[in-house]
Amino acid sequence: MKKLFYLLFVVCCVWIFSGCSSVSPYDYGVNWLIRENDIPQYYSRFDLFYIGKAPAGYGDTHDIQFNWAKTHTNDIFGRGVRVFVPEIQTPDVKNVTAALEYYLERFHKPGHPFILLAEGRGADLLYAAMQNVDGLTVKNGFIAAYLPDMQPKTAAGIEDDFYWEGLKAAANANDYGVIITWRSRINNEKLEKSAENKDACNINPLNWKTDNTPGTAQENIKAVFYMPEHKNIFWRKVEVKNFCGAVIDPEKGVLDIHCPLPLLHIVNGRFTNNCISIFAGNIVANANRRTQNLIKYREWKSVK
Repeated sequence: MKKLFYLLFVVCCVWIFSGCSSVSPYDYGVNWLIRENDIPQYYSRFDLFYIGKAPAGYGDTHDIQFNWAKTHTNDIFGRGVRVFVPEIQTPDVKNVTAALEYYLERFHKPGHPFILLAEGRGADLLYAAMQNVDGLTVKNGFIAAYLPDMQPKTAAGIEDDFYWEGLKAAANANDYGVIITWRSRINNEKLEKSAENKDACNINPLNWKTDNTPGTAQENIKAVFYMPEHKNIFWRKVEVKNFCGAVIDPEKGVLDIHCPLPLLHIVNGRFTNNCISIFAGNIVANANRRTQNLIKYREWKSVK
C-alpha cells in the first residue's frame, strides 16, 4: 500500500512540475515584433493580429522585420488599433497556431472586435491555424480575416472549413465574421496552372464585389510600400494614391491587377508579399466599415 501511495505521489509531482515548466515562447516580449497589450482595449476600435515576413532579399535582421511589420500594421491602420505581430522563428502551422492562441487567451477581451491579416504563405499558415483555435466567432468580436494570395479556396470550402464557428467567405463590403481573399495576377503575366481555379473565391478590394465589375485606380485609396534600400529611414515608407485598378477574371479565378512595375516584386506573375501594400488604404477603410457594422448590429440587438 505504501509503495502504491509513493508511486502515485511521484507521478503527481512529475505531472505538476512538468506543467509548471511548460512556458510559451510568446510569454516574453522578445518573441513579438509588436505587442500593444499595454494599450487599454477600450482605446482601440479593434485589435489587429498580423502574420508576415519581409521577402527574401530585403534582409532578415530584427530591424528589417520590425519595419516591415510596422509598415503593414501601425503605419497603414494608424492610431486607435492595437497591433499584435509575433516573431515566428520557424513559420509553420504549429507555431502560428500557438501565437494566435496566445493572443486570444492572454490579450483579447471576449467580445472586443479583432481582425486577422496575412498574405501569401503567411495567409496559408494563418488560415490553417484558424481551424485549430477557439474564439473565432462574431459573438467574440471576430470581424474578418484578410488573407490575400492564399491557396485557392471556394466559398463552399471556406464555409465547410469553419462550419462550427459559422464563418463564411465575404460576399460584399459590409458583412463580418468572414474570410476575405483574392488571388493576384499582375499585368496579365502568365500564371502557373496550379494557381488557376475557376471556382476560387475572389473579392475585389477596390469595390468589394465578387463579380467582374472593374475597380478603377481612382477607387484605390492608397498603396503603402516598405522600401528598405533607401538609406534615409524617412524615405523607406512610400505612399501612392490611386496606384492601380483591378478586375476579377472569372474564367481564371484570379484578380487581374494593372499597375506600374518599379515598386513591385513579382514571381510567376504574382506579388511577393506586396498585396496588402497595394490595397492598404482600401483594406483599412473596409476593416473600419465592417467593425462599425458589427457595433451598430450589437446596439440594435441590445434594444430590440
